[in-house]
Amino acid sequence: MDIEDVMDYLVEHRAPNLPPGYLSEQLLSLTWILAPEAGRIFDIGKTWLTSGDEFRVAVAMGLREAFMADSWAELVELGESMKERFPSLSTMVDEWLEASKASYM
Repeated sequence: MDIEDVMDYLVEHRAPNLPPGYLSEQLLSLTWILAPEAGRIFDIGKTWLTSGDEFRVAVAMGLREAFMADSWAELVELGESMKERFPSLSTMVDEWLEASKASYM
């Protein structure tokens, strides 16, 4: 079983009302437990940021220990795209960008 299958399973079979941040924390824990898969977890998170699934986008924003873009400009552009797709995540996106800013400057 591939780690992407595990991640998809966790999203698709989550408990009702599970906060996305909780799943993010579990995935971050898996990066330590499954160290060889850590990069793959973050890569999948990057693809989730551009997905049409609001929950996956929110989970991916919680993977804060990874660079989710190659530059600050790219991250801001990604953030604007997420806010357009999911206006309900606007505040979360702004907080995510603010928390990530120091890593890109």
